[in-house]
Amino acid sequence: MREFWFIQYLDLLDGVPRAIVSAVMKISIWVIPVFIVVKMVEQKNPLSYLGLRDNIGNGLKWAAGGSFILILYFLVINLLVFKNNMDFQIGFNELLNTILLVGLIEEIVFRGFILRKLLDSFRFWVANVVTAFLFVSIHFPIWIYKGLFVFPSVLGFIVTAFVLGILFGIIYKKSGSLWSVVIIHSMYNFLVSIFY
Repeated sequence: MREFWFIQYLDLLDGVPRAIVSAVMKISIWVIPVFIVVKMVEQKNPLSYLGLRDNIGNGLKWAAGGSFILILYFLVINLLVFKNNMDFQIGFNELLNTILLVGLIEEIVFRGFILRKLLDSFRFWVANVVTAFLFVSIHFPIWIYKGLFVFPSVLGFIVTAFVLGILFGIIYKKSGSLWSVVIIHSMYNFLVSIFY
């Protein structure tokens, strides 16, 4: 089977260039179209519409509180219950694409745009549940690619992603700022990276 040219190109790259190309592709595929739709169709300022400009102070407070709770949870579960070790050896690609950008990109798309748009037609809980299901669905290709889409263990991943999607929606609504969930999402990915 013939691969797409950009996949072949990415396979030739190592380290930093590959990470940067991957980051540019993610931004081009996910973020730029959202900004274009908000600007052209909604005729709004994307930064304000998506929650990236307003309530930043409140968003940072929620991010600090949510991150603190996540850190405590991961420390208790991994160090005390399961006796897992922390591994801070994180490569540049994982740092850039999994920890820093995924939180930003996924939250712009799911909470900033999809949830925000669904709230025009539905009550919060309906919109949040639909958004959480969509959030779960985009993780299927990653789980399949990493060999994690195996029953029954994949059910744990599905439930975790769904619960996180619900919580991120609630935090976004309460804080009025997308930065709250961007930071918490990135912190979650960081903790997963160092413990698993």
